[in-house]
Amino acid sequence: MQTPLSANLSRYAPDVDHLLFYKIVPDADGIRLRIWESATDLDQSPSPYLYILNFRVSSMAEAKRRLKAHLALNGGTLSVGQELPQKGKVKLLPHPTWDGTEGMEDSY
Repeated sequence: MQTPLSANLSRYAPDVDHLLFYKIVPDADGIRLRIWESATDLDQSPSPYLYILNFRVSSMAEAKRRLKAHLALNGGTLSVGQELPQKGKVKLLPHPTWDGTEGMEDSY
């Protein structure tokens, strides 16, 4: 059974998952970190991605710190102590910066 509040919240949930992809590659000049988010049909993007970030960092630890910070800002979550492989993808939460009240003024 849906309550009026849960029915109202469901309109904010996307129909498709947003995935954030990343790759950490050691090379002669240090470590390269590449992060990108795939586009969906709803995004109407001319590219297969919404954005790509390229970083050059000095260590694997720094690459993982930057990746975890980017995930936190974009609605990706990791378990405590979860290790990140050098290549992967993470499902992003919808509306990571939504505070739970925007658009809800009429639901109370």
